Amino acid sequence: MKKIGLAVDLGASFLRVALVSPNGRILKKIKTPTPRQGEAETIAKKIIFLAEKILQNGDKNLLSGIAIVSAGPLDSQKGELITPTNLSFKKVILKHPLEKYFGQPVLLANDASAAALGEKVFGKGKKYRHLVFITISTGIGGGAIVDNHLLCGKKGNAAEIGCFNLETNYKPTYCPPEKQTHWESYASGKNLPKFFHYWLSLNKTKREKNYHLKTAKEIFELARKKDKTALLFIEEIGKINSRGVFNVIAAYEPEIILMGGPVCLKNKSFIIPVLKKYLDKSLPLPQIVPASLGENASLAGAAALLFSVKEKSCSRVLLD
Repeated sequence: MKKIGLAVDLGASFLRVALVSPNGRILKKIKTPTPRQGEAETIAKKIIFLAEKILQNGDKNLLSGIAIVSAGPLDSQKGELITPTNLSFKKVILKHPLEKYFGQPVLLANDASAAALGEKVFGKGKKYRHLVFITISTGIGGGAIVDNHLLCGKKGNAAEIGCFNLETNYKPTYCPPEKQTHWESYASGKNLPKFFHYWLSLNKTKREKNYHLKTAKEIFELARKKDKTALLFIEEIGKINSRGVFNVIAAYEPEIILMGGPVCLKNKSFIIPVLKKYLDKSLPLPQIVPASLGENASLAGAAALLFSVKEKSCSRVLLD
């Protein structure tokens, strides 16, 4: 009998619910803005509502599990998000209400870790035993596979590379002191516009005009128009990204780094070549290439969690 899984990608901006096959194919998908407020079980109730919209009567009998992927911090053992960085909830309870409603086991994993698994099983990472997936989106995250083991950590928060402390000349005042040197405090989609204006305040001689940019998209659009200030800023971001990527290489020694997330994939020519130009070469460098699964990487990873791994638990995912 054909099996299907329910895959959920809980993002800062959008909630995606999909039916997936064992080969990673997305059979049906529905997308809606992520709830911005409510109680601890509000998002679980929204997932149930969306799942019911795409599940047909026969589908329920074929359902063999549910996998949810989300940015952290999370507790994969309890199936909860704890004060998630990119959501306005103190706690998000997922596992218990969904298991109670569907009568199926629920797995919870970090979204970037799931994307690494998706790329390993279904994408460009198939032939590599050592790989890292880096996402640059609202935040910066990572997933690491070492010798065909997905690194999860005790509660699912391993490879939170956006929290890597980087040595720079900047201490942006828009971040609390303990986060001022985090990689994602400079180069994430959420913080790029803030860092742009902070950087301008320190480099007034580089200002061509008055800028009122509010999104990362606007910065890259200016760069495409050859705005000199924007291009100088892209170079500075490249230097910062190169330090973050070098830390990834030093920590995990991957054969390949797959760069994903909408900020990166929509602006590949401004991110990947520039960071490569400034990359420290004191260690052997892996391939650094765009990821192949686009916005569906995390959903593919959810499918891989359900169907393609030899051993899976809250802190252990083995591929062979």
